[in-house]
Formats: sequence, C-alpha cells, structure tokens
Amino acid sequence: MDVFLQWLLAPFRYATLFFGFIRQEIRGRYAGSMGGLLWSVVTPLTNMLVYIFVFAVVFQIRLKPIETGTDNFVLFLLAGLLPWMAFSEAVANSSGMFVGKANLITKVAFPLEVVPLAAVSVTFILNGVGFLLFLGYLTMQGYAHLMWLWLIPITGLLLCFTLGIVILIGSLSVFVRDIQQMIGIVLSLWMYLSPVVYPVSMLSERLRMLMRINPMFSFIELYHEVLLRHQLPMDLLGMAAGFAVISFLIGAWFYGKSRNAFADVL
Repeated sequence: MDVFLQWLLAPFRYATLFFGFIRQEIRGRYAGSMGGLLWSVVTPLTNMLVYIFVFAVVFQIRLKPIETGTDNFVLFLLAGLLPWMAFSEAVANSSGMFVGKANLITKVAFPLEVVPLAAVSVTFILNGVGFLLFLGYLTMQGYAHLMWLWLIPITGLLLCFTLGIVILIGSLSVFVRDIQQMIGIVLSLWMYLSPVVYPVSMLSERLRMLMRINPMFSFIELYHEVLLRHQLPMDLLGMAAGFAVISFLIGAWFYGKSRNAFADVL
C-alpha cells in the first residue's frame, strides 16, 4: 500500500516538477516540426486507415452483432485500437525515458518517479483526445449508454498496467540498452496476439482460453464489451485489475531496487 501511495501522491507532492515534465514532454515530441501537435492526429489516423483498408476492404472481415455488438468493422476496430495505441505508444517510448534524461539525473537530485508518471500521462492525454472524438461519433450512431461510465475505472486500470511496464522497461534500459531495439518487434507481435483487429469469436475455444494469458486481452475485450455491447463481464474486470496490480508492483519493485545505481550507470 505504501508503494501505491508513494506513486499516487507523487504528481501532487511534486506538482511543479510533474507539470514541468509534461510540458517538456509535449514540446520535445514536436519540437522543430512544422506540423506540431497535428502529427499526434495525422500519424494514428494514417495507421487506422491502413488497418481499416486491410481488414475491412481486402480481407472483408464480417462481424455478427450478437457477438460483437455491431456489424460495423470500423467501430469494432477503433474500440480496441485506440486503447491499444495509448498503451503501445507509452511502452514504445519507455526505453529512453531515463536514458534520455541522463544529464539531468546525474547532476540534479530529484524524485525520478515523476518521469514515468509524466510520460505515461502525456501519452494517455494525447490519445485520449482521439478517444473522446470516437465516443462522440458513437453517440451520434446511437451507442451511448450509462455503462460507458465504467470506461473511467477501466482506463485507470489500463494506465496502471501501462505504468508498471513503462517503469520496468525504463529502469531495465538503463542497464541493458538493447531493449530499445526489441520493443518494436514485441509490440507488433503482441498486437496481433490481442483481439484488436479481429473478434475472439473467430478463434477456437482452446485459443480463446490461451489468449486469456495475454494481459491486453482483458483490457481490449472490456472496451469492446462496454462500448459496443454495453456489458461488463466481471471476470474480465477482475483479470484486468489483477494484471494492473501485478504489473505496477513488479515495475515499482525493480525501480526501487535499481534507482540508486542509475546515476552511476548513466
């Protein structure tokens, strides 16, 4: 519990530093680019159009509303892809989180907890804009429902799960720089092993059971169920909560054991 409180209260205890890193993170991503924040919309939009073309036009995947809550593949895809993009972007940027601030870490003593907290917060905020627009579109299509209120705790659990992985990878990368080269490969495989671009109903019962080992299975399916079917499977919610807690505890534990060596290695 002390570990949770330490990280939970860090943004409030070091608010000036926390928001300073958030501003730095946003400016750093688009510094020197003509498009600026526009790239935060153009890049994911391009990726989404590619997925839509490949799976809806080329492969012509057909959905059964009774299984997915919609027969519109684009809605199904975006319901799972937008949360995935927030998660994968945060993880993809995590390897350089501490390494990129080597000069600051080696010269100034400050609470390093604000670095991953700010990095994950920025990613979820920027991706959250697109998700809110998607909610607006779903509302116009008649999908709005009170069950959507569950998106708040579900997103909180996803953020906690993501934060744990980001802390772990960021800390490990201080000592093992090759991790940065592996992340892209792992994330690509991970996405196709998650029900982002296809419904689980396409899989055999055995594969569905095996897929539950994948932590992102529960999160992606929760977004599908709540957004499109207006249901909250408690088994998926329990799995998501368990994975979130385990991920955070492992990340926070490794960070606690290794942070004192950061300055020496960097």
